[in-house]
Amino acid sequence: MTSRQRRAERARNKPLPQVARRLGYRTDPRNRQRWKRPGSVLAINGRKFFDHRTGRGGGGAIDLVLHVRGCSFREAVEFLNGLPAAPPEVHPAAPQGSPASALRLPRPCPALWPAVQRYLADSRHLCRRLLRRCRQQGLLWADRRQNAVFLCRDRSGRPVGAELAGTRPDPRGRTFKGLAKGSRKQRGGFWLPPPREVRPVRLLLTESALDALSASLLPQELPAATLIASTAGIARRIPAWLCEFRASAVLCGYDSDEPGQLAAEALQRRHPGLRRLRPPRGKDWNELLQTRI
Repeated sequence: MTSRQRRAERARNKPLPQVARRLGYRTDPRNRQRWKRPGSVLAINGRKFFDHRTGRGGGGAIDLVLHVRGCSFREAVEFLNGLPAAPPEVHPAAPQGSPASALRLPRPCPALWPAVQRYLADSRHLCRRLLRRCRQQGLLWADRRQNAVFLCRDRSGRPVGAELAGTRPDPRGRTFKGLAKGSRKQRGGFWLPPPREVRPVRLLLTESALDALSASLLPQELPAATLIASTAGIARRIPAWLCEFRASAVLCGYDSDEPGQLAAEALQRRHPGLRRLRPPRGKDWNELLQTRI
């Protein structure tokens, strides 16, 4: 590794909270993972960040400086290497009686991302550009078990869990599905940021993050200005965090099978204005996407 590469690596690994402070951000006293400065609101999760004002994110300190300052790569590296060394991070002991099921998001494993992306693109027919954008925004990554990890967030963008989708089918063609430890489905789910800072007109519920991404690639099947969100399984009432979007209409896009239909009927009884929107072909939105490719 050359000296230039070592300098870039040192810069990239600077702790994001330290870099955010030097860029003029201050923590939100109500949410310590949220950082604010005029015109920007960041969510920082380890090495990932996401700007809720611009709908953009990335990974590592260099990406953050490039995003905020709009400078060149070389200028970003020089800025970061000019920062003082960060003090050692102290992790306070958990208080007595704290819940054992605290959220534990799987760590990203960049070495396995190509295999995960290849499965999602080739076997699930998801657009590589969409996958790259989700990864850049910190919404999707690969873990050490070669699972696709889909970040679940509340309405404000704070991480509350993750959907895990296996990418290595067993002999019967089935893949693992699960949630990260400590995930709270009632507090948030996987959802795609609106393309602009506007309130979504409609909200589409899907059973999984995979279906949410698939539906986003089928605009001809959806009404305009639809925000797509996964409830990580079927829900028989609209979760409170989704109600916070204040969409004027809610569509239930659950699978075209008996459990999906029963859940949709239960939702309609509780929410009479809800409309059923099932994929016109196939069991779910990903099967419909595969028929369109």
